[in-house]
Amino acid sequence: MAKEKVTVCLLPCDRAEVHEAISAAMAPYDYNREDVPDDPEWMGEWDYWQIDGRGCEFPVLPGSEDDPRLIRGELDLRGVPRVFPPGTCDGGPRGLLDFDAARRPVAAEAARDFHDWHDFAARHPIAHPLEFFSEKHRGDPAYPPRRVHEEYLGQAVLKALHDERPDLRDRIGSYPVGGIGDDLAAYVEERASDVLPTSALLTLDGQWRGIAGLELRRYFNAYLDELPADAIVVRVLYHG
Repeated sequence: MAKEKVTVCLLPCDRAEVHEAISAAMAPYDYNREDVPDDPEWMGEWDYWQIDGRGCEFPVLPGSEDDPRLIRGELDLRGVPRVFPPGTCDGGPRGLLDFDAARRPVAAEAARDFHDWHDFAARHPIAHPLEFFSEKHRGDPAYPPRRVHEEYLGQAVLKALHDERPDLRDRIGSYPVGGIGDDLAAYVEERASDVLPTSALLTLDGQWRGIAGLELRRYFNAYLDELPADAIVVRVLYHG
């Protein structure tokens, strides 16, 4: 079992009522609930939780930093007082949270990485994506799996990336051919979509959605973006 974070979405309520509202929303997924559904496949998601978005706090809209409706968990799991980065919180009304402030710098970095990679790759012979070599393995049992990666990484542009631009490789990874692609907007969107999601989302209608993979990250972002301005969004740390 490990500690994860879920982003809990709540109907509008006073700040003093938020903890009780989270408790009610989380209750159906408690490992220790006594009214377990009559379903042998049922499993809970958590056994304890607290408001704590450490590492994934929400940016607050400029000018709203001291709004009393914002939610900030005071203590960490050790009981130590938390210190928040300036202009951040664990949650609050959707209209006070600046999701784009979190996504914007990542999108800018992704655009820079995209252009730097393509400028670098243009000076070398065209390379094949990893799938090209994986297909060779599937079509020839004598072609061992280790050669898939050896031949992919042995291509001129990737050897040059390793030898000449370790700084760029650190930014984009060792497998950019086929991974970055030629669509700037798609690459930027994919990178930026990874900023806000936690491992799970608890929706207004009480659905617990595990978030893994690009399509679910897109769903997560779209769901938060489309919430009413007075809906409450809170980062919750849970043990599950």
